[in-house]
Amino acid sequence: MPHKKTLIAVLVSLVLAASGCAEDDPKPSGLDGRSEAGTDASDGGVADIFVDGQGGCLSWHKLVAPANNNKPSCVAEADEYQPANTANDTWPACISDDNTYHRVLPDISSIARVAGFEGIVAKLLVGAKNPTAQDFVDARVIYSEPEGLDSRVSRREDEHVPAAAKVCADMTQSEIDANAERCVGQAQIQPLLNKAFADGANGLEPLDNAARIEAGLLWFLYVSTYKEAFTCTNVTKDCDSSYAYYTGGEARAGGKGLARYVREVSTQAHDRVFDGILAVRCWRDLDPDVPAKDTARRDQALAQMDKALLRGIALLVKARVSVLPLICEAHRPAAWITVQILGRVLDRAARARNTTLADLLKNAIASPTPPSSTVQIQAALDGLFPCP
Repeated sequence: MPHKKTLIAVLVSLVLAASGCAEDDPKPSGLDGRSEAGTDASDGGVADIFVDGQGGCLSWHKLVAPANNNKPSCVAEADEYQPANTANDTWPACISDDNTYHRVLPDISSIARVAGFEGIVAKLLVGAKNPTAQDFVDARVIYSEPEGLDSRVSRREDEHVPAAAKVCADMTQSEIDANAERCVGQAQIQPLLNKAFADGANGLEPLDNAARIEAGLLWFLYVSTYKEAFTCTNVTKDCDSSYAYYTGGEARAGGKGLARYVREVSTQAHDRVFDGILAVRCWRDLDPDVPAKDTARRDQALAQMDKALLRGIALLVKARVSVLPLICEAHRPAAWITVQILGRVLDRAARARNTTLADLLKNAIASPTPPSSTVQIQAALDGLFPCP
């Protein structure tokens, strides 16, 4: 029913234009049945517009690039690595200067985990339909594959947080709970996913639990991209894992997993994340010792990559909240759940930047139901994470 898709496109344009600014193009993408990255919405993919009893409306997982997603005013900082402009950056010549990621080793096991994420998403994000109990069972099988996602979620530590006295894997449950930010896998992501898989398999809240699984796994992919880049200090091949957790092993122009999501909401943010990943690889090329010695350049590369990742996550949150009025009523709680989970991921960095805006964002997403207006949330996200 093309006329209903056209109506949705007009409505989305009005909603997003109201929150945009004259400097940037607020035109949304993906409203003609195809996403910015080319996902066909007619095949049950992750970018569906459909018609239900309310007329035309959006599924909870429809990604629409929000206003101000690609800002011309956002340029690389003077000390950042610029693989497309290496003659004018401040970094020495290195392996990444051809704008391509060069693997440390030919095989990267993390690629299979991102493929697992895509398999889970394909099972649970099924357009106008609710995922069935069997869909959750099948998705859990993918999640639980040997050396798959569960094996890494269960031991993931967040390297943004100072290390505890011992590794999380050696802690008691009470110690894990006391170090919940560092032991993010065991304390936060794994319980979220385990309950969502179990409840979904029992037929409970299928849309909401699909949303919890999607957001929980995106959280894991973000933390893992940063963690592996950091631990590349001592294990050089972890640079490959960082690259793979973001891209799924693909080149800049492609991308699976988190890269696919970020690219759909902002090609600019995606490109800057990829630049950051190349900066990490460049650092390790310039500093090949084990352990690495040039931690100042490492931290510079990590900061560049993480700034872009945070902008990407912020735009994913903004993408969901900016079209809440256009999401089908039965799907709206699921969309809000993803906002709450991914919004919580942003809190640490938000608090380090501006406590007032961080509190505003935290309090707004704490509401059990979506607010009537999300203008303040969008403004806080733009204020906290303005550029990649």
